[in-house]
Amino acid sequence: MRRRELVLLGFASLVSGPLAAAVKKAAPQVSPRVLINQAGQLAMHAERIGKYWMQMGVGIDVQRAGLHLQDSTRAFDQLFAALGRSVHGEQMLLIEQRWRVYRMAWGAKPAPEGVRRVASLAQDLGEQGMKLVNQLAKAQAGDEARRVADASEARMLTQRMARIALMRQWSQAAPDASLQLDQMRKTFSARLDSLNADTGLPDTAKGDLQLARQQWAFLDQALATKEDLKATTQAANLAERERELLDSFCGHLA
Repeated sequence: MRRRELVLLGFASLVSGPLAAAVKKAAPQVSPRVLINQAGQLAMHAERIGKYWMQMGVGIDVQRAGLHLQDSTRAFDQLFAALGRSVHGEQMLLIEQRWRVYRMAWGAKPAPEGVRRVASLAQDLGEQGMKLVNQLAKAQAGDEARRVADASEARMLTQRMARIALMRQWSQAAPDASLQLDQMRKTFSARLDSLNADTGLPDTAKGDLQLARQQWAFLDQALATKEDLKATTQAANLAERERELLDSFCGHLA
């Protein structure tokens, strides 16, 4: 795959101040909620790339996994470029640097010796993306920005949980991977419950959330089944459907 340089515009004129040093105020024509959603998508795609790299190595629907990995790569590049027209600062520079390193790692053929490095870089880049989400959300008053940030975290977790489940099939997961996954499942479930209890949700978003809650029951069960290739395959597929629903949900919120 051809490697492209990511170009971040306007860093020569960084603004000052504690929060402004990390996040430049959105251009008038771009909704802050749209920027939060885009940053959340960066975090999700970082984990999704790692998930599909793992899936290719395990041997689950390899051709389709490769296509999805390429799709996420293109999406990450496009989202970063779009964010760079409005968002400036140290966090964006850090994401760009980590992205370059990550691309080199998963550019290698999936193999057991690369699993932990790819997983570590996926998690790190996902966390950097969520840090940007939270910085952008904190710069806005009211509940609307927080709502998008919370939904973005849930969307990212669909891919992180599936990635960890796939790592267990390589026998390369951390010793406490199952405990980590259990905690993520609890966090994800609590996030869905919190969003469902939010009386400020727009009507257009409620349908996607209800479907996501229904789908979660099946995904949760698949994730809870350890050391089982069939359950892991189901988890990978269900996580993608859950991601689609939450992506649509976030779109309504933004």
